[in-house]
Amino acid sequence: MKRAIGILCFFVFVSGAFSQDKIVEVGEELNYSVYYGFIKLGEVKFKVTGKNKEGKNELITATASIKSFDAIPMININYIFESIMLTEKNEVRSAKFTATEFKEKSITNIYYTFDYDNNEIKTLKEVDGKSGAEQVINIENKKKYQDGLSLLYNARLQSKSDKTNQRFNVPVYINEKESSVRYSFSSKPEEVEIDLEDYGIRCVRVAGVADFVGVFGLTGEFGGWFSDDDYRVPIKAKFNVTIGSITLELASYKKKNWKAPVYK
Repeated sequence: MKRAIGILCFFVFVSGAFSQDKIVEVGEELNYSVYYGFIKLGEVKFKVTGKNKEGKNELITATASIKSFDAIPMININYIFESIMLTEKNEVRSAKFTATEFKEKSITNIYYTFDYDNNEIKTLKEVDGKSGAEQVINIENKKKYQDGLSLLYNARLQSKSDKTNQRFNVPVYINEKESSVRYSFSSKPEEVEIDLEDYGIRCVRVAGVADFVGVFGLTGEFGGWFSDDDYRVPIKAKFNVTIGSITLELASYKKKNWKAPVYK
């Protein structure tokens, strides 16, 4: 389970001049196929499920699922993640995170609560309904953390920044310890082709390095492409995992008023 909280990691991934709601839109559903070469290993699904106020803060809730196909030998991956994110200007940070791993005969839940007022992270692990001891970790230097899922939405927002030539070094809390991810965005649009569309899509490229180990051994260098428009929809990504390099590719979506931009 410790190796699992993280692909989401990037995909496994600002000025006030654009609408944050176009990127973090309640009801958005993004579904991806996962390939190892030409072999389809499984699916990854993201959904923004809610948005509400808590005092002066706006909270956004998103979920993700990662599941390998039953017919693939030696690979058994089945996770559900939920992140509650605090919005801050045109960024988000993690407020609560839940990871659920389904195995053949057991279910494991891990809970993170980020208490920024008291500079603490509270963690709790639960196996088949039996809870272990709660741990409390001190937050140093008033850092604002991402979890493996909030990281995706924060990176989408940052890709709209007028500082896209900047290299971002983002604190991440994964596997019950602090880690980080470093990435930057291309300054020129790139063309990306996927099976879903019969034309090249205009994209912004993100490239970086994960300093942690995530789902299926994800770690190290990665690359991804967001749509080069106000919506910054993740189109495609490549990661290094236990068996080698895998590719995630947008297979279907539900998003208001969005169509992938044409590369010209």
